[in-house]
Amino acid sequence: MQHKNTFYSEKLVYAVQFHDHLDILIIPYLVQVNENGEFTLSSKRIYSHTLEDYPEHADDVAKEAVRILDECHDDSLMKRFSKKRSKSAAEFFEELTESRLKTLVIPFVQKRTDKILRILQQMEIPLYFKGFKKDPVRPVPIPIQKGEATAVFNFTKLSGESRYHIDLRHGGEEISLKESGSYVLANNPGWILAGGRIYPLEQGIDGNKIRPFIKKDFIRIPASAEEKYFRGFVSGAIRDFEVTASGFNIDVKEPECIPVLRIEHDLAGWPVLVLYFNYDTKRCQFNDNNSCWVDFINEDNVYSFIKIKRDPEAERRYADELLKLGLLSKDLVSYRVAGKTEDTGGSNAQGTVLYSVLDWLGLNRRKLESQGYIFEQGLFKKSYFVGKTDIEIGINEERDWFDVKAFAVFGEFRVPFIRLKDHLLRGQREYSLPNGQVAVLPEEWFARYKEFMIFGKDKQESINFEKHHFSVLKKIGRDETGNAGIFNLSDKDKLEVPDVPGDLSGILRPYQVSGYAWLYFLYRHRLGGCLADDMGLGKTLQTLTLLSKLKTEYRPGPPEEVPEEVPGKKKAYQLDLFTGQVNKPASRVRTSLIVMPLSLLHNWEDEIKKFTPGLSYLRYSGINRETVSGKLHEYDIVLTTYGIVRNDLDFFREFEFFYLILDESQIIKNPKSKISRAIRKIRAENRLVLTGTPIENSLSDLWAQMSLINPGLLGSHKLFMEEFVIPVEKDQDEDKKERLRELIEPFILRRTKGLVAKDLPELTEKIYYCEMSEGQRKIYETRKSEIRNLLLETIDSGGKDQIRFDLLRGLMQLRLIANHPVIAGYENEESGKFGDVVRNIESLLAEGHKLLIFSQFVKHLNLFREYFDGQKWKYSWLTGQQNNAERQKEITGFQDDPGNMLFLVSLRAGGVGLNLTAADYVFLLDPWWNPAVERQAISRAHRIGQQRNVFSYKFISGETVEEKILDMQRKKSELAGEFISTNNPLKLFTNQEILDLFV
Repeated sequence: MQHKNTFYSEKLVYAVQFHDHLDILIIPYLVQVNENGEFTLSSKRIYSHTLEDYPEHADDVAKEAVRILDECHDDSLMKRFSKKRSKSAAEFFEELTESRLKTLVIPFVQKRTDKILRILQQMEIPLYFKGFKKDPVRPVPIPIQKGEATAVFNFTKLSGESRYHIDLRHGGEEISLKESGSYVLANNPGWILAGGRIYPLEQGIDGNKIRPFIKKDFIRIPASAEEKYFRGFVSGAIRDFEVTASGFNIDVKEPECIPVLRIEHDLAGWPVLVLYFNYDTKRCQFNDNNSCWVDFINEDNVYSFIKIKRDPEAERRYADELLKLGLLSKDLVSYRVAGKTEDTGGSNAQGTVLYSVLDWLGLNRRKLESQGYIFEQGLFKKSYFVGKTDIEIGINEERDWFDVKAFAVFGEFRVPFIRLKDHLLRGQREYSLPNGQVAVLPEEWFARYKEFMIFGKDKQESINFEKHHFSVLKKIGRDETGNAGIFNLSDKDKLEVPDVPGDLSGILRPYQVSGYAWLYFLYRHRLGGCLADDMGLGKTLQTLTLLSKLKTEYRPGPPEEVPEEVPGKKKAYQLDLFTGQVNKPASRVRTSLIVMPLSLLHNWEDEIKKFTPGLSYLRYSGINRETVSGKLHEYDIVLTTYGIVRNDLDFFREFEFFYLILDESQIIKNPKSKISRAIRKIRAENRLVLTGTPIENSLSDLWAQMSLINPGLLGSHKLFMEEFVIPVEKDQDEDKKERLRELIEPFILRRTKGLVAKDLPELTEKIYYCEMSEGQRKIYETRKSEIRNLLLETIDSGGKDQIRFDLLRGLMQLRLIANHPVIAGYENEESGKFGDVVRNIESLLAEGHKLLIFSQFVKHLNLFREYFDGQKWKYSWLTGQQNNAERQKEITGFQDDPGNMLFLVSLRAGGVGLNLTAADYVFLLDPWWNPAVERQAISRAHRIGQQRNVFSYKFISGETVEEKILDMQRKKSELAGEFISTNNPLKLFTNQEILDLFV
């Protein structure tokens, strides 16, 4: 008879086991399992060191779980907690005091029980039940439930006693504690085993609170202890848990959460903002532990409770809002203003911090109030105003100024803003209100409104500003003038362009048109300006264009006749019919005075004659100028010099000119000089200065020029030095520098040559001389001799015009051979130029450069294309045979693909209209007569948008026609223009020069 063999395997399990002193432990066992998957009675305790013998079970989870449970073993506990180093576990527990067991050992074990249960819960590993140490592990798995079991406290007040019991629920189902096999596995955090399942208890439910109800239905509280019990235990349960009440009432209230910001001192004495939350009569802070308040009421032994609940989401929202608005806090209770701490330093450091708190409140108060915050203050000797602070500004536009009515508003008090002038100019923050409170002027007012007070003129309860101080009003964010155009003067490129007079529209360049539009805009708004373009950019032309335009707009009456004796003028006067004398009619001309250095008089005359001949002018200079002194009013323009204005100031002061224009206005930069003082005394409706160097040595150079065109723009000279020059030049004050720029920028137009000429990176051009190969040279010399002999015979008989086609054909053949004999029809020959170009390409590719390779001959490019294909190099290719879509694809591939480093381009297809700024090297494989063609090719890379230096290499085969062409380009560079417009590029060469090409 044969016996069937039985096969066993092993399984690692975690089992609940009783302990004589620790109540319940979880122990890891290796259980023997038969071939049917059934547990046998055989099992063994597993430890970390024995788990290593079973690698099939020793995954990371098992290792961690067993390690944790090892810490709960009797021997481990004895080593950790035994003072006398007991000889055995029994001796250890016998010597252990009850207090030490409950306060140290059991909490230590139960923390690890909680940890292992959470690991098993997360990994969905079931627990098993063993019971006593000698019992086998029961094969029924005990699942660990997700989610906490919640408790409902049930209180009943009877006439002679009170009772309470706890119900547990999980997922809406009640958990029965009365079933056999219910145990408390851990007290805090709490875990229970009930109904064949394991549940974690909600936070705050200690296992000890559940333990009595495994055996009892309820707990009795005698009448003698009832009030104390209700006042304490029941109140706490109502506060923290769900409660059902019988025999008494629980009134639950959920009042609105009101955030309160209170200015207080912290423990170190520094002003801070403290956040509270009001709920009816209750007040708390964010970090208070209690989620609600419970008030116990006993009226003639009738108990009731009022439960006031907090709104944690609202509290978090209010706390986070303060952080979003820039406050800093570690506990969401005490807040400080960012950057304002005890590190502020100074004798009034606490005051500075307090002001920063009040500034922050003033800046954010409206937003916070709209969200429900209220504000309080305490612990200060003074009563500070923490209400609404605002400024009301009304602006009326007059002809030449703005009339500003401004009031500072502190709650119910409305103070004329002009009364704060001394406070703002002296930096005094505190202002006393009529009710005795102290208002702290917001810090931003001092930066924002200081210039408001400096440049404004007091007019009782209003302030007047000159039109040119519109930037001061713009700075305070007010544009109530109805004339927003002035406030947008900084956008000079967006100004509407008036009609350009006469033929000037075809002369002015785009940037000059923009300058003219700006000058005209200033005129329309009665503002002066400084045209500060670089020398050579046409400041004179732009100014004359303006004057010409304004003359066309001024039409006071029918044209006058003037005497013929005035050169270049129509008759301005007529003879009296009775006396025969010349009558001088009332002036119908608006005369402008242009002042300049003597050396520029001739230039202005030439510019007027050339560009604006419709403007009449008078040159007021020289020793005989008195002879024309009575005629100034007859001319559109009077040209004179700075020296003459200084010497003839009394004469000039009798006039009021239409425009006073200074050329090279930096001459008046010293306000104390005689010339500067004289110029400032001349009367004019409008003022304009021209200079390429408004600042030569110092910012102080600006004052005289800017104060001339817009008097008062920069204040007095003393104020300008104190407010701007010294802070900027001595202290490097960036804020002052920016503010000065904002003041003057609308009235200065500055364009450099680089801006209008589109400043380009450096271009380096080199010629690379190549030596022909031996076979290439023999072919070249042979063909050159043949062509020369033909020319000598033909020139003697017919002249160069008759042979030009043969000549051009011969030159073309020599050029092809100089490039590569193969493209001239000589098979299996090498080229010295080809080898040199390839070596240079390989070197530049290794360095990461992108190249454009130009040739006039597609055949030549094809040789390189074949070579690139053999090397498996990525490249782009452009000839005249490609359509627009194909061209764009090749261009985009080169510009955008970092791996595409090479672009082969025929001169005819790619000489113009391409932007190939990805390349920084340009190879010209063959030269031709017209250097302009080569420049166009180079410009594909050396153009707007190029960020790097560009290198151009022109490859020349030495001692060939290519070298001859270069020599002739140098000798006769003026011929380049001729080559562009003629079909015969040789017509300007002599016979000998033509022959020299073939020497």
